[in-house]
Amino acid sequence: MEKETKQDLLYGLNDKLPLNRSLAYCVQWLVFALANSAVVPIVVGAALGLDQAGTASLAQRTFLFSALASLLQVFFGHRLPIIEGPSGMWLGIFITLAAIAPALGKPLSVLRTDLEMGLLVAGAGLIFLGLTGLLGRALRLFTPAVTGSVLVLLGLQLSGPFLKGMLGISLQHPAIDYKSAVLSAVVIAAVIIINLKGRGFLKSIAILIGILVGWVIAVLTGVDSGVQWVHQQPVSLPRLFAWGTPTFDFGIVLTSVLTSLLVLSNLVASILAMERVLGISLPHRTYDRGVIFTGVADILAGLGTTVGFVPYSAGAGLVSLTGVAARLPFALFTVAMIILGLLPPVGAFLSSIPEPVGYSVLLASFCQMIGFGLKDYARLKLEGRDYFVVGLPVLVGTGLMFLPPESFTTVPVLAQYVLGNGFVAGMLLCLLLEHVLLPKRFFP
Repeated sequence: MEKETKQDLLYGLNDKLPLNRSLAYCVQWLVFALANSAVVPIVVGAALGLDQAGTASLAQRTFLFSALASLLQVFFGHRLPIIEGPSGMWLGIFITLAAIAPALGKPLSVLRTDLEMGLLVAGAGLIFLGLTGLLGRALRLFTPAVTGSVLVLLGLQLSGPFLKGMLGISLQHPAIDYKSAVLSAVVIAAVIIINLKGRGFLKSIAILIGILVGWVIAVLTGVDSGVQWVHQQPVSLPRLFAWGTPTFDFGIVLTSVLTSLLVLSNLVASILAMERVLGISLPHRTYDRGVIFTGVADILAGLGTTVGFVPYSAGAGLVSLTGVAARLPFALFTVAMIILGLLPPVGAFLSSIPEPVGYSVLLASFCQMIGFGLKDYARLKLEGRDYFVVGLPVLVGTGLMFLPPESFTTVPVLAQYVLGNGFVAGMLLCLLLEHVLLPKRFFP
């Protein structure tokens, strides 16, 4: 049973709103969601070698399937107004695997279908966790030492690709493009200033403002768009398995399953944050239902060939800011996003965001990930055993990032995926040190 402890909201979960207010709050949710997801297809499309039409189609599918996942959660899952959107963790995995695939002799076309299978298996695993109530045991593996190391390593691993994109460096243009570099600096400065100095709703859309500012400057200075607008049918249904029939690769499946377990912390944090805002205590089955439909969201991402989804804990901040927790405006927003996902010209337009702009706002947002990782470290005593549990994974994982891909050609393929990915190697090493090699019960 939900136990009410506090209620300081304009509208609660089940309150009915006038239509005009419902529509206004619906638009607010829509702006918030677009600000957090519009850039992802640009970056993923560039990393996975998609052409212009492929990137535009990816944007279309991202909007549609993330909205569908959010709609299922609010009606059948945890039943809270929490957006299921493209995950920064999944984004990092996609980019990292794309970077090491050539060294493994894997074409990007095959990697894309491997990722489809990885998402499907990861989603099925989460559904199993939710149905069996094993969530608590799985999350106990991810202590502050592990989650802190994971977040720090992910930020370090992605800093290289992000900086290359911001500086306009690519295979076709190996030198720094100064216009792209200056544009990136302006975008990051805009995001930081608005985030630190802005108040209320203005602060919550710092990413969106940064995108708009950068986009305008790019047009005025002649910086190329990520994808040029192409003629599109006005309405069309997105293709399932748009990258091809899913293919199985054990290394990618293992990476996907571990990633899905990691992002469960976002689900728990999102529900806990919403409990605080709503002033209620939710039963355990709320979490189990949330896990089940987060698994469904990953399966939708696999079917729709998009980046894996994650609950946005920032949604609780938006509810707290506006005082509106009602499900109706949120449901209207998901329907509006689904409609946008059926309109290819919308995907094509949003996919024309210049790459330096996209990478810049992602770099700015990943500063928060580093911060969250450092906060997790702050929960440790950081003495004796902790130095090794934290230090070894970060040093080994970062060191592996500097090794050339050719270094791993003599080891088995599965080991190539682990050793060629400093993030995954560091995460696995941290889990081993924390729970097997240096457990607290033996090394307090």
